[in-house]
Amino acid sequence: MVQEVLGELQVTKGVLASALVAEDGFVVESLRTEEAPDVDFLGGAASTALASARALSQELNRGEVEEVMVEYPEGPVLLVPLEAGYLLVVLMDSMQSLGRVRFQLKKSVPRLQEALS
Repeated sequence: MVQEVLGELQVTKGVLASALVAEDGFVVESLRTEEAPDVDFLGGAASTALASARALSQELNRGEVEEVMVEYPEGPVLLVPLEAGYLLVVLMDSMQSLGRVRFQLKKSVPRLQEALS
């Protein structure tokens, strides 16, 4: 079911790659377009970025991290923490895709949570 949900997310206009990453940085599943960079190497960096965001949230007393977005000239990357110690990483082609991708995530994230529980 994880591969199915990633597939649905992958066909969303603007998504270049998506990956399910374990909290230790291991990429469990990933999908990408031909023009997307290889995402199998980014698990550790994504886990570290989420840990930094969680530490910042704790310092600021802002509650749980719901999403981390890092914006680059080539398009943003979203990090979405999931239950059971997993993380969803989504690479996009541009900021114009952000609304559409977030809308799809509202449907995809609960299904991923269910598959991982």
